[in-house]
Amino acid sequence: MNRVLSKNNLLSYLLILGVTIPAVYSTKPAYSQVGLTPLELFYSGNRGDNYTTATDIGRRSAIDAGYGLSRVEGCVFLRQQPGTVPLLLYYSYQREDNFTTATTTGVSDAIAAGYVFGRVEGYVYPTQQPGTVPLRLYYSYQRGDNFTAATTTGMNDAIGAGYIIGRVEGYVYPASRCSQ
Repeated sequence: MNRVLSKNNLLSYLLILGVTIPAVYSTKPAYSQVGLTPLELFYSGNRGDNYTTATDIGRRSAIDAGYGLSRVEGCVFLRQQPGTVPLLLYYSYQREDNFTTATTTGVSDAIAAGYVFGRVEGYVYPTQQPGTVPLRLYYSYQRGDNFTAATTTGMNDAIGAGYIIGRVEGYVYPASRCSQ
């Protein structure tokens, strides 16, 4: 007899045979299924330093150094995706400044200013993609601080504190796509 099993009949048949099918569900937000992670902004009042990170080691380093979490600035990819470039962390021991960049100009500027490479923080788009927002670099001559922001709050905070815009470092998904 050529009989097509319905989905319910197939499941019943498998259960009778003792075959179990693991439930596939997640309690995590949907972004984790596509590899997005929060790009978090930390701030140290002692150092006058803004620091954006998307890695566990970056979060631990920030907290261990006395930085406080300000907000999620956007969402970056954990692993390189087609069309993305690395978001690189540089650090200046002289300035006690963290600097994230995804452009060749940013890398050149960091090296020329004596910054050392720390790690890849994630991956961003070098050009605007549907649903993405610019990740802007701001700089304060007074503090000697680089500050990357993608939220309206971040941009307003930077401008309100006397930072000037340097350039767009890349494009990230809005914070609402990965906020917890």
